[in-house]
This record gives sequence, C-alpha cells and structure tokens, in this order.
Amino acid sequence: MRTNAGFLVLALLAAPPLQGAGGEVTLRGEVVDVACYSKQGVAKGTGAAHVSCAMDCAKQAKPLGLLTDGDGLFKFVGEYTENSNAKLLAFVGKQGEVTGTRDRYTDYTIAIRPTKISVVK
Repeated sequence: MRTNAGFLVLALLAAPPLQGAGGEVTLRGEVVDVACYSKQGVAKGTGAAHVSCAMDCAKQAKPLGLLTDGDGLFKFVGEYTENSNAKLLAFVGKQGEVTGTRDRYTDYTIAIRPTKISVVK
C-alpha cells in the first residue's frame, strides 16, 4: 500500500500544471447568465433575445459567465462580480474579450478572474 501511495505522490508532483492555471489568458465569447444558458441552451439562453432576462438575473447577483466557441463556459469570479455584477452589466449579451487568470468557481467548475474586459465587434 505504501508503494502505491508513494508512486501516486511522485506522479502528481511530476505532472505538468493545468494549462493556463494561474497564468494570464485572453478569451473571447458572449457574456451570458449561467443559469439560463445551462437550462435553456444556446438557442434560448444566449443572444439579443435573452439580454433582458440575463440583465435581471445579473442584477440579482446570479452568476455570469463567458461562453466561448472552443473552450466552453467560464464563470466569472472576483472583483467584477462584486456589487451584483456591476462591472459586468455593460457586457451582458455582447461578444467580449476577457483577459484574466484561470480559476475555479465554488462548485469547482472552470472560471476566469477578469482583469480587463472589452467589447469585440
């Protein structure tokens, strides 16, 4: 048993870190309300038709995320989510470019801690 546990510890120590974990990344995608997107999918939980609902949820401090084309959904954490997502409201339903560090949300899903957000045309 000790041999297996020792091998496991060595394997974990030798393994490369998760790509982008803790390092700065730049992602592009749509800022969405996580709950609506998760329940209704892309067709009904994203886009211009869903902005009003997403804004209402965001103002209630419900989680927002960045839905990217290739990397999936990154939930926002950190300063930008404070005060009922105040710093994110201008970006809801828009295509944005987010620079920040990869993180984990409280439910251990992937997240991003933004340092800069801009609208992409």
